[in-house]
Amino acid sequence: MASLRLELPAPAVGRVGALDELKGVAILLIILYHAGGVLGLENNAHGDVGVDMFVILSGMGLTLGSAAGSGSRFLLRRFWRVYPAYWIVLTALLAGDALLWNRHFSTADITLHYLGVHAWFGDRFALSINDSFWFVTLIVSLYLVYVPLRRFVDRPDRLLFYGALVSIVPAVFYYRIRQPVGFDHLSLRIPGFFLGLLFGRLLRTGRLDIAATPALGGAFLILFYVPFTQNFVFASVWVGFALMMAYAYLVRPFTSPGTRGALRFLGDRSLEIFLIHQPLLREYNSYVQRHLFPGSALTPGSLIVGMIVGLAVTVALSDGLHRLLRRLPGRAPDRPPPDGIASM
Repeated sequence: MASLRLELPAPAVGRVGALDELKGVAILLIILYHAGGVLGLENNAHGDVGVDMFVILSGMGLTLGSAAGSGSRFLLRRFWRVYPAYWIVLTALLAGDALLWNRHFSTADITLHYLGVHAWFGDRFALSINDSFWFVTLIVSLYLVYVPLRRFVDRPDRLLFYGALVSIVPAVFYYRIRQPVGFDHLSLRIPGFFLGLLFGRLLRTGRLDIAATPALGGAFLILFYVPFTQNFVFASVWVGFALMMAYAYLVRPFTSPGTRGALRFLGDRSLEIFLIHQPLLREYNSYVQRHLFPGSALTPGSLIVGMIVGLAVTVALSDGLHRLLRRLPGRAPDRPPPDGIASM
C-alpha cells in the first residue's frame, strides 16, 4: 500500500529544548496580541496565532510522552495540571470583580466556568468573566477527545480522519449559529491538536508513515473541501505550524543560551501566565492608574508603563503559583516524558 513517509535522522532523545522554548514564544505572541488590544492597535501581526502553537505543542507533548496507562489516569493527570491553577485564578478574579467593580455573575455562568466547559455554551458565557478562559474549554475538550482516539496514534490515516470529523462538526455548528468565539477561537484550532499528535510521534520514533487509504482521502475531503463549501478554511493551524518551523530552523540557531533559557522559563509557566496576564494588562492597569493619579488621563505611554509593571507582577505570580502547584501529589508523573513537557 502506498504511503507518505517522513523520517528524521534519529528519534528525539531526552529533553527537546526547541519545544520548551516554543511555548515561551507562543505566550509572548499572545501577550503582544493582548497588549495591542489595550492600546487599540490593529491586529496586523496576529499574535493570537500563539494559541494555535500551544494546541499543536499540546498534541506533540502527548505523543512524545508515554501513552501507557488508562484513560482515567491520563485525565486525572491532566486535571491536576489545568484545574488547580485555573480555579485559583478564577476565584481571585471573581472576588476582584465583586469587590472592586460590583460585578456579579449568574450561578449558571459561575458553575460552567468552574467546570471549564463554559465556551461550549456560546459567546454569552465564553468571554463573560475573562477573555482568556475560553482556552480552558478548548484544551479540556481536546484531552477528552484524545482518550478514545489515542489508540489510532499508530494509524495516522485513521487518526486524521477522526480528527477531521471532530474538527468539522463544531466548526460548521458554531459558524451556522453565528457564535464567533466558538467558531474562531475553539473549532478552527482543533486540527492543530491532531497535527501535533502526528509530529510528536514522528519525533519519538523517528519515522511517520501515513498510508494512502480511504480514511486519509476522507480526512482531506473533510478538512479542505467541506469548509470550502461553507465559506471558511482551517488556516491559522498552518500559520502556527509555519512559525514553529521558522523558529526551530531560522531563529533558534542564532539565539543566545540566555534567551533560550528565558523562553523555557516562560514556557514552563505558560499556563499560569496565560490565565493571569490579561486582567493585569487591562482592567487592573487602568484601575491602579486612576487611583494613584486621580484626575490624570490615561495615555498610551502610561498604559505601556502600567503593562510593563503588570507583566512583572504576572511573571512573579505565575512563578509562585507554578512552584506551589508542583507540590500537589497528583502533579508528580509516574515517569518523566522523554521531552520533559507538561502539556498545556
